[in-house]
Order: sequence, then structure tokens, then C-alpha cells
Amino acid sequence: MHSRPPRLPGVNLTHDQLFFLNYAQIWCGTMNDKEAIRKLRTSEHSPGPIRVKGPLSNSYDFAKAYNCAPGSRMNPHEKCRVW
Repeated sequence: MHSRPPRLPGVNLTHDQLFFLNYAQIWCGTMNDKEAIRKLRTSEHSPGPIRVKGPLSNSYDFAKAYNCAPGSRMNPHEKCRVW
């Protein structure tokens, strides 16, 4: 039987929550409007907030980790599934 690993001292998050928090922080950043428009026009990647909110709002694991209410913005009833 496997025991759950201890939580980080002073951090009241589960390991699953830390995983998703790290994913979101990778895409976290600020920029002025001019730079945002330039990136929208030239980058092949979606803007950071879309790269986080899109996949995570469609993730059953994220909703479970953060106990998101069914039908909420981050746990819609209808999720987009590719596989």
C-alpha cells in the first residue's frame, strides 16, 4: 500500500494542485496592448491565458483537483475531448 507523500511545508496545496499551478505559471505574464497585438499577429501560439484556461477548463483531472463546481467556468458540463 502506498502512502500519500507529505505536503510542502507552508503550502496548503495537494500535489495535483501544484502540478496544475505550475502549468499555469509557465504561461503567466504581462505585456502592454501593443505587444499583445503584435504577438497575436505574429506568434504561432495562442496567448498564455488561452493556453491555460482552454485545456484546464476541459480537464476532468483539473476540476477534481480543485473541486470546481459542475457547470462553473473552469468545469463546464460540456467539455471538448480530442482523444
